[in-house]
Amino acid sequence: MKLNIVSDYKRVAPRNKLEVLDNIIRDIKDVLAEYGISTSAYQVLTVIYAGLMDLVERWENPHTSTPEVYKELVDYQKATDQTVVDWIIRYLMVNNLVIPARRVGMGLPAEMRRKSVPTPIPDQKVYAEITLKTGGWVQFRLFHTLQNKRASKPAGTIGCEFCYGVGENLRPEDCLKHEIVTRSIFTKVFDPETYDKPHTARFRWFNRKGEYGPWSNAYRFTPQQEI
Repeated sequence: MKLNIVSDYKRVAPRNKLEVLDNIIRDIKDVLAEYGISTSAYQVLTVIYAGLMDLVERWENPHTSTPEVYKELVDYQKATDQTVVDWIIRYLMVNNLVIPARRVGMGLPAEMRRKSVPTPIPDQKVYAEITLKTGGWVQFRLFHTLQNKRASKPAGTIGCEFCYGVGENLRPEDCLKHEIVTRSIFTKVFDPETYDKPHTARFRWFNRKGEYGPWSNAYRFTPQQEI
């Protein structure tokens, strides 16, 4: 019996729970000190195992299988399942002395499943540095703090909406061009008819859910044929 996640223990049949416990008990009984597990902690698991074994055998035996035994079995599982799950997590899953391969050998997951982290809504403005090059080439470097100007995206974002247009201090809705960029450093080549004409650029981060952050301040640049 193998558990995909530790909490699956609470959902498997009683006989399968016995198999899970038996695998663990047999694997760790001779290496308690190596794993940093005290004898008293080990005995918690063996006592639960013994009690569950008694009830399962009585329930599976046609001579002793009664509604009362079944209720006792159900109540016992309700009383001990969470204790077993907590025990496995504490002494095996987050125990650095137990390597992943040993966990797998016990029928457990190799690692704890990480809880999903909600995707944050971008709340930081984009800051940019613009470098003019010859032939209408313009390089944009994007970063998310003024203190650290290393080109990068903030956590939780996957890209940036980039809008631009001819004119000074344009609002985003006045910019005729809107593009999606996923790199923090990118270059655009502007056509000759745009040379020597002031442009406005604005930027805003977005995440995987398509949620957008605030627009940046207006950035002015003028594509040029020669610097």
